Amino acid sequence: MKMRAMVSLVAAAAVLAACSSSDDDPVREPDTKDGSQLVQISPLTGERLENGLPDHAPFVVKIDNTRAATPQTGLDQADLVVEETVEGGATRLAAIFYSQMPESVGHVRSVRATDIGIAKPASAHIVASGGAPQTFDRLREAQVPIVSEDGGAEGFSRKTGKAAPYNVLVNLRHLTEQIGPVRPSVPYLPWAAADDEATPAPTAVTAASVRFSNFHTTEWTHGEGGWTRANGIAQPEFMARNLLVLFADEVDAGYRDPAGNPVPETNFVGSGRAVVFAGGGVIEGTWSKRDHASQIQLVDGSGTPIELAPGKTWIELVNNSTADVNWR
Repeated sequence: MKMRAMVSLVAAAAVLAACSSSDDDPVREPDTKDGSQLVQISPLTGERLENGLPDHAPFVVKIDNTRAATPQTGLDQADLVVEETVEGGATRLAAIFYSQMPESVGHVRSVRATDIGIAKPASAHIVASGGAPQTFDRLREAQVPIVSEDGGAEGFSRKTGKAAPYNVLVNLRHLTEQIGPVRPSVPYLPWAAADDEATPAPTAVTAASVRFSNFHTTEWTHGEGGWTRANGIAQPEFMARNLLVLFADEVDAGYRDPAGNPVPETNFVGSGRAVVFAGGGVIEGTWSKRDHASQIQLVDGSGTPIELAPGKTWIELVNNSTADVNWR
């Protein structure tokens, strides 16, 4: 049974890779180094890859973001993280792993329909503990493959001493042995070719506060090396070169969690307000995304494209009507 499920995942990945290509958002072709050696660019960080793209699939791991799941494990090895709203005003992380595949990541929780727009640009498999039947139907319709503990996939374990459902870990290195290589078809974000070609942020800042709801606010500080969460629960913390706050419309996903809370869905397509913390500065502007599989585009207040310095990025995907962001 597990073997049949894994074969289905591999087939779905092949279909996804074929269907998610776009002429408008191509992965940057390899650069020529010293007139001969070809150096490729990571679609998820914009960094030069001297040894070429990884020979495995990208994974979006759903990670709990409440104190009950402390500590978050392996998060610092992700290439890009998206924080999204879930029921009850809490948030959950969708951490994208591609350049590194740690043996212990967690604590893993369930999938949401919001994850379609997060996973598609990376051509990624979603790794989750499980999910609602309605959400699994949406993922199948969107051709997003999922690796689920509830579905019998291998590579999951339970941490001793922690209560369920806050104790699930996944071994991504094990998953790479089961799933063939998948290459992201578009750059996830508009990367500058080099640090000195990135769009400068005119207003200097040292701290930011992103309020998702009355229940949750993520606090950020900028120091040597980048942005880190001041109230994070990861050991060690993820450090972001770029911190993006993207405002998007939120709708009711059409079902409730076991506690009776309506489950939200953030529509990660279209356009909205963007606040870009690039290095130690901030740029206000707009984000846009043609469809779920497309690259995220950024422009400033005058409509000039924003290009980000290569490096790790954290995206705060917030509700357009209720969230807020402040900085100093």
